[in-house]
Amino acid sequence: MKKMLLITGISVITALNFSRAQLYQRYLNIPVTVNGKSLVNPWAGGEDAPILQPIDLNGDGIKDLFMFEKSQSSGIHRITTFINNGTANSVDYHFAPEYIEKFPPGLHDWVLLVDFNCDGKEDIFTYSYSGGMAVYRNNYSPGSGLSFSLYIPLIYSTYFGFPSNLFVSAVNQPALSDVDGDGDLDVLTFALAANSIEYHRNYAKENFGKCDTLVYALEKSCWGRVCLSGLSNTGILNCPSMACPYGPKRMASEGAELVSQLKIIHELELQHGVHSGSCMIAPDLNGDGDKDILNGDVLGDNILFLENDNSGFADSAYIISQDTLFPSYSIPAVMKTFPSPYYFDVNNDGNNDFVVAPCVAGASRNFKNIFYYKNTTDNISNVFSYQGDSLLVSDMIDVGSGANVAVGDIDNDGLKDLVIGNFKYVYESIADDSRLAYFRNTGTASLPEFTLVTDDLAGLSTSGQFGLSPSFGDMDNDGDQDMIVGTNDGYLHYYRNVGGSFITGVIQIPDATGNPIQIGSYSTPQIVDLNRDGLPDLVFGERNGNLNYYQNTGTPSSFTFTFVTDTLGNVSTTKPWQNLYGYSYPYFYDDGGNYILYCGTLSGYVFKYDNIDGNLSGTFNLVDSLFAFEPIRSTISGGDINNDGSIDLVIGNYSGGAIWYKDYSVNLEEQAYHQESLDMYPNPAADFFNISFAKLKSYTGNRVFVSDALGNIVYSGTSNAKHTRIDIRKWNSGMYFCKVIGNGSVFIRKFVVKH
Repeated sequence: MKKMLLITGISVITALNFSRAQLYQRYLNIPVTVNGKSLVNPWAGGEDAPILQPIDLNGDGIKDLFMFEKSQSSGIHRITTFINNGTANSVDYHFAPEYIEKFPPGLHDWVLLVDFNCDGKEDIFTYSYSGGMAVYRNNYSPGSGLSFSLYIPLIYSTYFGFPSNLFVSAVNQPALSDVDGDGDLDVLTFALAANSIEYHRNYAKENFGKCDTLVYALEKSCWGRVCLSGLSNTGILNCPSMACPYGPKRMASEGAELVSQLKIIHELELQHGVHSGSCMIAPDLNGDGDKDILNGDVLGDNILFLENDNSGFADSAYIISQDTLFPSYSIPAVMKTFPSPYYFDVNNDGNNDFVVAPCVAGASRNFKNIFYYKNTTDNISNVFSYQGDSLLVSDMIDVGSGANVAVGDIDNDGLKDLVIGNFKYVYESIADDSRLAYFRNTGTASLPEFTLVTDDLAGLSTSGQFGLSPSFGDMDNDGDQDMIVGTNDGYLHYYRNVGGSFITGVIQIPDATGNPIQIGSYSTPQIVDLNRDGLPDLVFGERNGNLNYYQNTGTPSSFTFTFVTDTLGNVSTTKPWQNLYGYSYPYFYDDGGNYILYCGTLSGYVFKYDNIDGNLSGTFNLVDSLFAFEPIRSTISGGDINNDGSIDLVIGNYSGGAIWYKDYSVNLEEQAYHQESLDMYPNPAADFFNISFAKLKSYTGNRVFVSDALGNIVYSGTSNAKHTRIDIRKWNSGMYFCKVIGNGSVFIRKFVVKH
């Protein structure tokens, strides 16, 4: 039996036995074109509601990008990482999944990257289930690369003389900034059971003369003398609240007005109540040396700017004005339901730009959902100019929320195409809909590439159905691929392929008794001749995590589906200790005369089963419940798309993206035969590893991959020279495998890095 190993985050799958080495890895080099534009990061996986945080991932001094997406249902969250090549005045991020696994497992709710100990490296602040923040220290070194260790599981602060956890909630992202300008990291956050901003001052510099620790005390319960409305994302300046006692200077200046305001304090506090959802940052946007506020809120579609002027006031912060449609001088950052602001240098010009994305997924905009405003001045005056609504996501396959993938030859040209259904697109001012995106294979049999033909195949956006899940097979024996689509209401719909266009055949597919086939919800079909009788059968998953099997008892030109079982193989993708549902998504494929089943799940893990043929009434063998990991709601399809004799896999996720996995299997006897055709040296190596292609018939177009002993890809590239030199000075010591694909062959060489 093959033993499978999951590398969490980068999702590299390695399986070995004595005759065959199987290595499934992400593959990023399949070209995808949308509206005439070649996508830079097509297989990055999409984004619904990312937290964007700059960080130097590879130690080159350039700020790269970490993106974190919170799951609303499975409890498993998603990380994507991008290397910034640093081209001046250019957005130059490239998907780099090898850094995903560098981050600690189990991060949840929100993750902010800020340097707290003044070593120039971004540390991790994340929500703790104890109602506060945990901190991980960045331990990057040139020798070992990026790594993190737990610094403190729960940050404490002193409240009125008593220590307690510094309260932050799962739905309020705090602002982490040096508020008082003394060089250590302070915290601004919404108070427990209030709508005012608490200021927790870090006394590290005062007490110890250094910034490499976190010693907090509540300094102000109503920082800036501002509250947030309980009705909208609007500030209430000079807020009359019991959390905001008036200092002597303000009392003297306001006199009778203060008395009048205090009379309505009770009414306002009842109206405002507990604040329950904000994403806040605290940059100095007007260059006056104090911290202003940018806030996104669950109660609004806007970004709120609160201008701070601390001159002449004892409490050191005083919000004097607000812009409720920031930036009102440009195109306001209005985004449906709870946007979140970010402030960092996007385009490598040295100035921090303004970025807006949804704070949480669900009812928020889920495509064209990262607004980018370029800083046209500097970091003092900060004038932002709107550049577009699709930063990074315009270079990915992104179909909104949910990506239900299916591979099939749609246009009957002998090349396998890709169709991706979704749960839905969320729009700003019109009704949501669900669609099928059709990516036609415009490459060759061995070099696939995909071009978006339409984002609304068969016009299903007008069907009123959601959760469209396509599958393809010849249901009428006319030689082309017809389509069956599952929907979130549990029904199945049939569309005939007529000259490359899909027309409605049966609105709801009936079973042999004439009743529409319908399961609880979220039917996810695959057309497959499961019993090998020459007729295409129907297998489909559902929200409960089981598999349904309907045998085709009709004829080659006219199908009839007869119910067999709703517990096929006793497959279950539900993990009771983790969630109530499984969202099974089946993909059967023939592996040399034996069916193998891959099954997507709610958690994002892909389950692998064998022992299927001749055992349709029995229990399939679960080979691996961690075959791959693409959080959340993984879907899966595939086929020999590049004509190399092995199965390629396409895995979708709920962020609306797709990820390509390539099988780099190679026969070990063939590997040994080609061993002397390539020169790789030195071995062991310390600083550089060299590859010479001089003995090959051609030294152009050779693809080079290096993985460590666990299968993590640490280097990939294409060589067009006789010699390639790889810098390994930042790699960990240990065993590595160098794989070269070119000249119609595959070459693998083992080598050791020893520093």
